[in-house]
Amino acid sequence: MIRFMKAKRNLTALAVAIVLSCMPVLMVFAGQAPVQAKEDKAAENGSQEASNEGQKPAPGKEEEAKPAAANPNVKEPDFPKESAMQIVADNGRYQLKADPKSGHFIVFSKQSEQVWRSYPDPQYWSSQENSKAWRVHLKSPFMFRFVEFKVRRDLLKESNYYEQSGKISSFERINDGFKITYEMPNLGFVIPVQVRLKDDYVETTVLEEGLKDVKEAQKEEAKPNTKANAKSNAKKDPEARLVSLRLFPFFGAQASDGENGFLLIPDGSGALIDFKKDRANTTSFYNERIYGEDWAYSSGTTFSNRLPVRMPVFGIKDGDKGFVAVAHQGAEYASVLAAPSKSFSQYNWTTVEQIYRFKHFQPSNTRRTAGFYTYSKELTAGDRSVRYYLLEEQPDYARMAGRYRQYLMEEVGYERLPASEEGVRLQLHLLGGDTAKGFLWDSYLPLTTTDEAEEIVRQLHYLGVEDMSVVYLGWQKGGYSKAGGHFPVDRRLGGNGGMKRLADFVRSKGFSLFLDARSYTFNNTGRDGFRGSRDGLRDQGSSVIRFRSWNREDETTFVSPRFMEEVVLRDMQKVKELGVDGLLFGDGIGDILNTDYNERYSLTRTESLELQRRLLQTAQEELGRIQLAEGNVYAGKFAEHWDGLSNDYSYDLFVDRTVPFAQIALHGLVSYSFEYANLSGNYTENYLRGIEYGAEPSFVVTSSPSQELLKSKSLNRYYSTYYKDWLEQIVTQYQLYNDALSEVRTEFITDHRALAKGVMETTYANGHRVVVNYNAYPYSNEGLVVQANDFAVIRGGQ
Repeated sequence: MIRFMKAKRNLTALAVAIVLSCMPVLMVFAGQAPVQAKEDKAAENGSQEASNEGQKPAPGKEEEAKPAAANPNVKEPDFPKESAMQIVADNGRYQLKADPKSGHFIVFSKQSEQVWRSYPDPQYWSSQENSKAWRVHLKSPFMFRFVEFKVRRDLLKESNYYEQSGKISSFERINDGFKITYEMPNLGFVIPVQVRLKDDYVETTVLEEGLKDVKEAQKEEAKPNTKANAKSNAKKDPEARLVSLRLFPFFGAQASDGENGFLLIPDGSGALIDFKKDRANTTSFYNERIYGEDWAYSSGTTFSNRLPVRMPVFGIKDGDKGFVAVAHQGAEYASVLAAPSKSFSQYNWTTVEQIYRFKHFQPSNTRRTAGFYTYSKELTAGDRSVRYYLLEEQPDYARMAGRYRQYLMEEVGYERLPASEEGVRLQLHLLGGDTAKGFLWDSYLPLTTTDEAEEIVRQLHYLGVEDMSVVYLGWQKGGYSKAGGHFPVDRRLGGNGGMKRLADFVRSKGFSLFLDARSYTFNNTGRDGFRGSRDGLRDQGSSVIRFRSWNREDETTFVSPRFMEEVVLRDMQKVKELGVDGLLFGDGIGDILNTDYNERYSLTRTESLELQRRLLQTAQEELGRIQLAEGNVYAGKFAEHWDGLSNDYSYDLFVDRTVPFAQIALHGLVSYSFEYANLSGNYTENYLRGIEYGAEPSFVVTSSPSQELLKSKSLNRYYSTYYKDWLEQIVTQYQLYNDALSEVRTEFITDHRALAKGVMETTYANGHRVVVNYNAYPYSNEGLVVQANDFAVIRGGQ
């Protein structure tokens, strides 16, 4: 399924990054390679380059936008005069001052006298280091991209407020800030914006009400659409339409002169781009969709190879001040951008790009062998807001994560884990069965029956595992690779009766049992009354989205989310009758977020997100407990455990450090684990990283020897699962985790830092500290000794 594709894609990305790290000069040019030419060629040939199979380019490749024609009458604007700005809000701690002539603003701290600007710090301005186009970009209150449907419907153009001779039609103060309306008459765009000051943040919003991108006046002047008048009409109204917008993109932007800062991006667990004066010139930058790609626009395109953005956050540290920003409204229709100094300008900056239209392949025949690329006609709805939480005094990534944790509790609904939940749990996944590929026909491949699963749990408990959470994979009819018609439990594993007995046994030991429910996202069996042509997810070209897993063996179909919801709700009672503790969700329920253009079940990306939340909440209420695999932050609040949480990054060359931002934000709210220890590339580093990041140990095993899995083409990822080969390591690792983390399972992480190269320290709210040494030699400092490839624990009060 999708998770196999992700695993292979991530390994490919890592291999590419390692090779490219030896060729830094070549990487500079790789970041400039446009996707456009590849797509144009596919359209001209009447074929699709990639179909719906999730093939993705190496990190750093972004779609190029053509600069809009420069307006010769526009001179380079000046920065706003801060002394002339009006005070529009004051909450006792901060003042918000605005410039009515541009809409730019500053936030002033009365206590520290620090200033946050909606534009780059003028103190370090250098015209020589910025191109003419970027000198205007940097001073503009917003940048945007648009397409001209009557000129070239697949070509993006990039511009800004000043370049289009924009004007302000209204500026008004409101209770806690101001509203401003920007107009660009040449294009017919009207952009209403609101800026508000709250307790410790400033919120910027592109308002849905009043947003326009249609040039009404020139519609009346257009002549009849004859050949003679075609060129004239195109000039009068090229049908310019807004594709995306970056509002105040350079909020907090800073040059690298002091080299005392970083950009925080939501790549993997979190990644930092340090301010560097001597950074090589490059056009590589970060640009990733929040909550991942939308398969409704995937036909004939390529996806990114970077890790998906699970949390809609970013930030900047600049000396003694900084901020962590959250895409608050409309995150599902946004991307996070970040660029280090010398990539486009002298400044380090990061922002949100609000997306209003999407590029897609529109087939022109029923076989999809011909067609063209275009952008969607409809404008995606909703207000789009970003909150900038202001930080003073040591605004490092741990404080940023701590403030985001507070946001999750106050705004998203996360709750603290019960104080009674002490001790570490072994996350044990058992692989039930699958289909073995035969020469003439397929056969069933039992790998771990319910009786054998009971024996594995019994042995681990006898050897010293005091607490565990068991997840049963491949329990459905036909096994792991079959999707659709899950019940009854496959009789060759023990059937419903065997699963009930297993659930009773696991519960008698004080443990819990969950069933893997990720395969509800797909259907390759036709069961549950599913017909692909009727019930499959459709892209904007109205084609059902089918794909093959990376081994090219089996084709499967994305199920329309509304159809999937009906099936899951129908099966809920059957799950309860088995006596299991809950379900493990993922893929199309909490992980993959798609628009659906199936007229029978149509829903927007926002509606898809709400459907997932609704389904997860229902499952939590009906079953009591659920888990989440990989997944996005909007789904995590319903889960008691987050499986497969990333602890790495995408290996972009401009990234300097990976940090546990996600783990600091989540610890104490939900437990989490990383990739299976027995499938990790570096076993020792994997378990040390888990202890450093406050995770729980995770293994996947089978009762059958590992070579049995080779009979199934769907289980290539699971190359070492025989439980007898791993019994000793599982127990040992569980005990190591328990020794390090048993007292802090429900505690917040308050600090994380490097004590020396390869030596990291994590501090918890109760004073508990864990020091991990990744080096091949001991670390010693002020009486603390940590052996090579080991850890040490300093308990609170010691």
